[in-house]
Amino acid sequence: MKPSLIVLLAAGAMIAASPALAKTSLAKGQQVCQAAAKAETPAPKSVRIDSDETRVTDDALNFVLKVQNADNSAATVACTVDRATGQATLKPAS
Repeated sequence: MKPSLIVLLAAGAMIAASPALAKTSLAKGQQVCQAAAKAETPAPKSVRIDSDETRVTDDALNFVLKVQNADNSAATVACTVDRATGQATLKPAS
């Protein structure tokens, strides 16, 4: 009975540790970037991701967002999502 208890404990530890090892997915990164852009003040009318400009590395997800503001002006914004933390950083695209 003791060996099976040890196996169960080991399996439980592996399951509990697996979310800590997970990285932010591409879809989740897109959601995080769009939410971050929409949270800016003043709030934009629309935010779209330019899929052709999306870049993925082990450490980060990089997106280019096309933003249309309330006054109908357009802007291009670069969004980087840290895959370990899921935090987005916005800056004007160059």
